[in-house]
Amino acid sequence: MTPPQSGRTPGSTNPLSRLVRACRDEAGLSLREFADKCIDPQSDRGLLHNWIGELEHGRLPRAPEMWRLRALAAGMGVPVQQLAELSAKQWLGVDVAEIVTGERSWVAVTVPEGLTPEERARFVRLAEDLARHMKE
Repeated sequence: MTPPQSGRTPGSTNPLSRLVRACRDEAGLSLREFADKCIDPQSDRGLLHNWIGELEHGRLPRAPEMWRLRALAAGMGVPVQQLAELSAKQWLGVDVAEIVTGERSWVAVTVPEGLTPEERARFVRLAEDLARHMKE
């Protein structure tokens, strides 16, 4: 099997890319402002805004190195392990569990293979509906 040519496994929804974009949008930060917050606490290396943009658009050819995941985790205020799990899902197709960002939780769920685009959209809506009804 030929590996994917971008940061996307077959059938993937780019969970790391989506979470980074959602957290940045939620914080109201530009790519440059967000990059300024993303400093690896171990190596003191920072991320470039254009690299983050490529990540958000799912255009990275391989999974980020650990220093980059630590920098993202620092900028987002989440544990690096959660980002590593999402990275594994996005580039390797490994399933992921729950992601907690402050008071919000994210759950990455594998969508069954072979669904049409309409069925995939319905699956996502059902998961979102279930989450909303759980708090009622």
